[in-house]
Amino acid sequence: MLRRMSNKERIVVEKFASRVDKIFYLAEEVEFLKGRVQEHGTGTIITAIGVMEHRIEELKQELRDMEKQHVWQTLNNERS
Repeated sequence: MLRRMSNKERIVVEKFASRVDKIFYLAEEVEFLKGRVQEHGTGTIITAIGVMEHRIEELKQELRDMEKQHVWQTLNNERS
């Protein structure tokens, strides 16, 4: 039987989904910009790609951290 999510659980799911959406959006933008890179005069585009790729990695780490926190909370709730 399915149960209703609490407000706290719903917020966590929304935060998780928001980060996933950002990752997909940034990845699409990176691919788009990679198509604009030329041999000369596109250093700012290359820099932008690097910044977005770094942000994608930060968001992935945030997702991993959220998952770890959720696992620990679940384990602690089961012990109680």
